[in-house]
Amino acid sequence: MANYVNLKNPPVAIALFQLKYTGDIKLSDFLTYENSIKHNLPIRREKIEVGIDLGKTSIHLGETKIEGTTNAEIKSYVFISTDQKTKLEVSIDTITFTEEHQYIGWENFSKDFFSLLDKIRPILERVQIKRTSVRFINRFTLQNFENPQKYFNTMVTSKNPQSLYPIHQYGFRLVMDVPDTEIYSIVNHNVETISNGQYSYTFDIDVLDKQNLVYDIGTLSLNLEKLREIKNKIFFESITQETIDLCN
Repeated sequence: MANYVNLKNPPVAIALFQLKYTGDIKLSDFLTYENSIKHNLPIRREKIEVGIDLGKTSIHLGETKIEGTTNAEIKSYVFISTDQKTKLEVSIDTITFTEEHQYIGWENFSKDFFSLLDKIRPILERVQIKRTSVRFINRFTLQNFENPQKYFNTMVTSKNPQSLYPIHQYGFRLVMDVPDTEIYSIVNHNVETISNGQYSYTFDIDVLDKQNLVYDIGTLSLNLEKLREIKNKIFFESITQETIDLCN
């Protein structure tokens, strides 16, 4: 893995791991391990999808009579920390771990994720992983945005920038394939003005691998390390020294 500078104040606002999988499991299977998960994430909530069947609609002169039924289905369980900054969402085809605490390094982040996966290991040993992903949403506060090249190497530019009006909001999206792999990355750049004339720049990097895997901690750990390496390459090759200095 390439050596990248360690940032004293990483700009990570949200960090995520996600696994997508297929297997013969039911959502209720996760409740078998609820007490164990709640040692770390004591709050449980449900995400519910509501369907509406309008059935037959009768229309009369001057009025409309609508008859229908509704049904609600639990689509996922979300386990949450008491401060609501750490979440584990589980469904029948996806597990998403989200961390919004101050980022203190990959080792701690991945340790927390694998610790939670171990609590539901019997379920994961019955599925086939179809996709893994690592996503880091970074946010910077910039004093001005008159010259985007001062902060970023990757950007969308105009041939005659002086002829444009001042920028209030700016964004673009890139999708990149990693050669000789099943890995690709979705990268979003967005900037908008905030109070006191400052700018908030969101640099969102999502690295995804469509390789099929079985659940094995060693294999999965190596896979996520590879995704992290690609994420770091995109991050550091996209920012300038000025931006690095903002994080130190």
